[in-house]
Amino acid sequence: MNITDEMPDTWVREVAAAIETYDHTVVDAHESAIVIDLTTHAMRVLDADPGEQLVIGWTDRYGVDWGLGRADQVGDPQTLDATTPQEIAARVHLLLTTGSPS
Repeated sequence: MNITDEMPDTWVREVAAAIETYDHTVVDAHESAIVIDLTTHAMRVLDADPGEQLVIGWTDRYGVDWGLGRADQVGDPQTLDATTPQEIAARVHLLLTTGSPS
């Protein structure tokens, strides 16, 4: 599923900043996606392949979603079920530390 280009820059910056308050490394943030590097622990709990990154994006199917892959393509996005920058950041933090966004 392709990620759509539709989020305002200000909102994307707020989400990225909220994620970084949890000490996660945002490597790219733009209107179509936020890309986060995975630590060894995050790779293990997410069962990620080497080189994969966590991509937070927005799709027609789910709204705000997450998936493993690259900034422009995520094979099977899953919903984060969150709308505010703080809710999104909290769910991302859970995802990166436990493997589940809730």
